[in-house]
Amino acid sequence: MEKPAITNILHAARIGLIADSHCGDTRALPPSVFEAFRDVVLIVHLGDCGAASGLDALEEIAPVIATRGGDDSAADPRYAGVRVINAGGVRIGALFDPKGAGIALDDDRAERLRKAIEATFGTAVDVVAFASTHQSLVSRRDGILFVNPGSPTLPAKPGPRGLGTVAILEVRNGAATAEVIDL
Repeated sequence: MEKPAITNILHAARIGLIADSHCGDTRALPPSVFEAFRDVVLIVHLGDCGAASGLDALEEIAPVIATRGGDDSAADPRYAGVRVINAGGVRIGALFDPKGAGIALDDDRAERLRKAIEATFGTAVDVVAFASTHQSLVSRRDGILFVNPGSPTLPAKPGPRGLGTVAILEVRNGAATAEVIDL
C-alpha cells in the first residue's frame, strides 16, 4: 500500500467532503455543491471525480486535495491513494474504498477494525472519510467517526430535490462532527 500523504491544518476547520462525482464532458458539479461549501477551508474529494475539471471548479472555493478512485488520473498530483489530515486536534484518514484497503466497516470486532485502520493510514485516526458506495453515511463506532458524503451527481438514493449529497466535517478542540447536506 502507498504511504499516506499528510496535510496539516493547525486550527479548527470546516472541511467539505465530496465523492463519486464522475465529472466529465456531459456531467458537471451541481451549483448547490458550491453553495454548500461556501465557507469551508479545505475540500477533500474522496475519489471518482472523473475529469480534472471537477477539481478545478472546486478550487475556486477552497484548496482541494483528493484520494484516487478508478475514474481518476494517476498523473494528477492532487490525488493520493490514502491521506491523513491533521486538523483542529483531529486526525482524519481519507481514502476511496475502505474494503479495498482491508477495512471491513461491518466487522463487529473493534480491535480488528482499529488494526486495519492503523495499517491503512500508518497511525490511529479519529475520523475515516471514504467513498465508493454513492450512499451517504455518518456513523460513530468505537470512538471513530465514519463519514461517506455520498455522491452529488449519481446518488444511490436521491434527496428531496432529486440531487445527491456532500458532507461537512467540523473539527474543533480535538473533536469532530459531520453533517450530510442534501443538495
